[in-house]
Amino acid sequence: MARKIGSRYTAHQVLGRGSAGTVWLGDGPEGPVAIKLLREDLASDQDLVGRFVQERTALLSLDDPHIVGIRDLVVDGSDLALVMDLVRGTDLRSRLERERRLAPEAAVAIAADVADGLAAAHAAGVVHRDVKPENVLLDSAAPAGPGGAPPALLTDFGIARLVDSPRRTRATRIIGTPDYLAPEIIEGLPPRASVDIYALATVLYELLGGFTPFGGGHPGAVLRRHVTEAVQPLPGLPADLERILTACLAKAPASRLTAGELATRLRDLLPRLAGLPALDVAAPGDAGDEGGYADTSAEPQPAAVPPAPPAPAGGDRRRGAVPLVRGAVPDSSRDTHTSIKLPTAEELAGYGAASRGAGKGRASAPGRPASPRHRAVSDAMRQRRIRFAAAAAAALAVAGIGGWSIAAAGSSGSAGPGTSRDDATPTTDPATTTPKATTPAAPTAAADAPQSRTGPSPALPRWSAFQGVPAAGVPLVGGPRALAVGSSTYVFARGQDKNVWYVVRDGSGYGPWHKLSGINVADDPAAVSAKAGRIDLFALGTDGLLYRRTMAGGHWNAWSQVDERTHFDAAPAAASSEPGRIDLVGRVGGDLVTASLVGSRWNAWAVVPTAGRITAAPALVSRTRGTLDAFVVRKADGAVLQLPYSGGAWRPSAVVQGLDATARPDAVAAGGRLYAFAPGGQAAVAPDADWSTAPLPGTPTALGAAAASPHVLEIFTRTPSGTLSRATASV
Repeated sequence: MARKIGSRYTAHQVLGRGSAGTVWLGDGPEGPVAIKLLREDLASDQDLVGRFVQERTALLSLDDPHIVGIRDLVVDGSDLALVMDLVRGTDLRSRLERERRLAPEAAVAIAADVADGLAAAHAAGVVHRDVKPENVLLDSAAPAGPGGAPPALLTDFGIARLVDSPRRTRATRIIGTPDYLAPEIIEGLPPRASVDIYALATVLYELLGGFTPFGGGHPGAVLRRHVTEAVQPLPGLPADLERILTACLAKAPASRLTAGELATRLRDLLPRLAGLPALDVAAPGDAGDEGGYADTSAEPQPAAVPPAPPAPAGGDRRRGAVPLVRGAVPDSSRDTHTSIKLPTAEELAGYGAASRGAGKGRASAPGRPASPRHRAVSDAMRQRRIRFAAAAAAALAVAGIGGWSIAAAGSSGSAGPGTSRDDATPTTDPATTTPKATTPAAPTAAADAPQSRTGPSPALPRWSAFQGVPAAGVPLVGGPRALAVGSSTYVFARGQDKNVWYVVRDGSGYGPWHKLSGINVADDPAAVSAKAGRIDLFALGTDGLLYRRTMAGGHWNAWSQVDERTHFDAAPAAASSEPGRIDLVGRVGGDLVTASLVGSRWNAWAVVPTAGRITAAPALVSRTRGTLDAFVVRKADGAVLQLPYSGGAWRPSAVVQGLDATARPDAVAAGGRLYAFAPGGQAAVAPDADWSTAPLPGTPTALGAAAASPHVLEIFTRTPSGTLSRATASV
């Protein structure tokens, strides 16, 4: 029976039903349309209706060939409806149910189309929040693309955002489809554009393998895996495509590609995927796995005409996603949104500690990212494993060799050091916070020698006047960091565009500036060369997490996340105390924390208690093998402290007399001496000698120092105009 929707549209036939409402085939002034009529309880919510009307302009502005266009929004009495373009075809879920998995070329072509649509939406400031196969339509009326795949269009923009209102969802609950939820949503962070990239990468993984990377079992187990487990590679997947999937399924949002970058890289891959068959992957449910894939029908996609006829009776119709409850038969329609209790911080950290304490993630067996083993371990056994791992890590830290797990030193969802104020003690009210994760203390020992040194004060070098450095492509807003490698000096800085920029100076002068994009950088980068021909760069993302990028053989690899849980307050500093070893210090909640990378293993982050409460970013330098010297700014009075490390332990701090700072200090070793710098002053120390201080030329506000040779020092400073200047001194 026909039904009037407002004054301009008539609904004739139901196309599908979902958790948010019913989709009708209808007519309007411009021809056939799809009409999504929201549930009556949603339409009666005046706050939701008001927000719907406010967002009308943004939703109507989404004009892209790979987005199902919204033509109108109707508010008429108890009716609240979205009028959309009618796509003649089927949804991606229906195709997955028929074919189970797609050939790589077809899968990548579909994902590239969806990425194009997301790029247009993100440019307009709209986040989809519920990317999944049910919300991807395949336009069978248009010419087929690579691999025979019809053009793909993304639909249901705005629905997740509208249904997920404060009145409907408590802060302890999340809205979304568990298989496709990004880790930051599970941890309670607001959804950004990167959540759509994570969801699309999950869809692409599902198209290639026939199952989602973290699905299977209870919804809580699915959510936990998103946060704690590494992605299991699909056997036989081309290496370039695997790298793209790994980057977009990164736990840290800043590590993921943007929608535009993803679309470009996928389309570049298409010629190399032509003719490749679908992967032969053993999915959950094969080989007699109980429960498996339920033989059910999927919800017809809202904005599509009725899909192709179902497979003949008796055919093996398996779902393309892992059921949320093993052995259960899902409803006849797959909900667009599933309300799930948000796991607490200790639940997430407890599971992660048990797995990381053994030195590796709980990766599933090949082809089985969602193994049922997650439900086979009793709570008592899991708790015993957690306690054992924690005790082992603490014992190793005291012994000076550290544990191999990454300590949870703070997260956005807990009252850890990463979110505490420097001048206030984090609240420990159990009614409002979760217990603070304990970060072990780094090994400490008595001073090697009395704090008062003997011998004459060393003579300080005489500096040349500052000379301008060629300008970068954008104004520089971060203080420089300099690193001497052989006969070249690398200078790194943060640009106004939140990217890392660097320039190389050698015997012939300066080369061109280079940009290292991929993450948004919040503070000065740190660089270290622990192996010949290799540079490791560390940067603090705008999410407060630490990222690493390596150059070897003249080429940079992609950014990777160092630690998914520790949130830093300021940029880290890096040095190498042994060949092949990288040492780091950083500031977390006013504490100095340290960790090191030996081979391919990171040891635990540990607090250096002798530093006390600090402000600004630290500096780190290695004078001789097996030693480190960290320089920090004491919060109480702005004094610069030197913290020596030798014999496997941190020694008591000493004040660098005459050197005060409000910004990051820097340090460098040359000619058997240690030189420390702070804005406006310099200091040097030789063995058995007191500190000597003197002002630097000019009034530099941001510094970076390097030893260009055993007898030449370089110092770089940022000018008010966003360029760099350089001065030198002989030692």
